[in-house]
Amino acid sequence: MKKISILVVTMFCLLLVVACSNEADKKKEETPEPAPKVSLEKMATEIKEQIAEDLKAGGVTEPLVDGKLQMYIEANLKDSTESDPGVPIYLERMQINQEDLANGVVVGAMMNVNSDEIIVLEAADEEKVDALKEALEREKAAQNQTWEQYLPDQYEKVKKNIIKTNGTFLIYITYDNPESIEKIFDNQFK
Repeated sequence: MKKISILVVTMFCLLLVVACSNEADKKKEETPEPAPKVSLEKMATEIKEQIAEDLKAGGVTEPLVDGKLQMYIEANLKDSTESDPGVPIYLERMQINQEDLANGVVVGAMMNVNSDEIIVLEAADEEKVDALKEALEREKAAQNQTWEQYLPDQYEKVKKNIIKTNGTFLIYITYDNPESIEKIFDNQFK
């Protein structure tokens, strides 16, 4: 009888250990990995570096000087209108309220013979994402109208435009190789 009691207690202890270890494994599986910390500044820097690489491949000797792209305009949409006179132009054109943004950057061609335009936005919160996406859709419609009649080769780029969201981040890409910029955006969330 003693042997049976010891056997039963031993079996019970083993079951208890196995059950507890399975519970711990389940909790580990259920706990989601923390989302990566996405930096709009880092993303913008990588995008500018990609553009600089492409410009260099196209024959521009110094495409990036002191962190600024040559032949491109850069605007931080959270800057005051006094520090960057381009900010109100972009905000008005896209009908964006600056309060809807946690952060935002525009990199666009300086000359009106190139349709390159990359806009990266971080919404102030999840509720603002749809309104910002609509603003990017309006920008695409305006660019379609502009380039369709102006320069057909640039219009082809606009037709390949990519608008994408991930969480509170949005990107608008009109570029020769929009997939290279899209890849930079996607990699920020891995």
